Formats: sequence, structure tokens, C-alpha cells
Amino acid sequence: MYQAGEYVVYADSGLCLVEQVGIPDFNTDQGDREYYFLRAVEDGSRIYVPTDTNMPLRAPMTAQETESFLSGLDVLPVSLPERRDRKTVLAHYQQMLRPHTAQALAQAIKSIRWHHRGAPGRMSGLEETLLKRAERQLCGEVAGALNISRDEAQERLNDALKGNES
Repeated sequence: MYQAGEYVVYADSGLCLVEQVGIPDFNTDQGDREYYFLRAVEDGSRIYVPTDTNMPLRAPMTAQETESFLSGLDVLPVSLPERRDRKTVLAHYQQMLRPHTAQALAQAIKSIRWHHRGAPGRMSGLEETLLKRAERQLCGEVAGALNISRDEAQERLNDALKGNES
């Protein structure tokens, strides 16, 4: 169980601060079910998550794990959808992102970028949305782990992926 003051990565919300653990005022029909009161680092939104949730909730990478992770992106495999229709592309990347791990985010980023290397203008709106969401989440976690700005985290990610996008 996470404690107030700790950071977690929650599903698609990315890096969040656990502000409190307790029973929220709105919890009228759930008895004494405890919740994490999360504050998203990205936009400051408040998120209430049951402590017994099945949604992906994990500890963020440490600085050492982040450095190792970034240095290992060159061996991360590219995974492309079988067909280019919207439904197949969406299902492929949703399946890829389902574990909500840094590795899953990086693999999706790498795959989308690799597929559109040399022709970024041909990226579909769906792929662009998925790419931006994955980059936002991963850069938030990298920035938090390394205590750097989001822009610096984006640069670090770009540098780590640059060597194998051509």
C-alpha cells in the first residue's frame, strides 16, 4: 500500500503524488472503502482510486532504473500493426500500452516513430494522439525520476531513441 507523500504512476494519468489515503466524503455507498487521493503532476487534477483497484498503479522508476532504462532503448523491439486501418492500428497500440509500464510506453513511441521515419507528415491523427500521450506519460516519469524538466526529459528520450529510428 502506498503512503501519503509517495509518487505513483497511475494508468493513463501518469506520475501522481499520493496526497492522502482514506475514505472520501463522497463514499456514501461503499462503506469504509479506502481510496488514494492522487494529484496528477502533469495537470494538477485530483484522482480518487480505490486502494484495492485493479487499474494499473505502480511505483515510478528510480533515477538508477531510469538511466538504465534509457540506455537500453536501443534493443527495444519495434512492433507495427498488421494493417493500416484505424481499427487495427488502435487495437494494436492499445494492446501494446495495456501493461502501463515505461517499457510499453517506450515501445509504442519507438514503433510509431520508426514506422514514420522520413515521412512524419504521413502519421495519422490517431497515431499522433497515441504518440503524444505516450510521450507525455513517459517524459513525466523520467522527469520525476531524474529531477529534471519535462523538456529535458523529452530530450533525453529523443536522444535515447535517435540512434535506431533510421
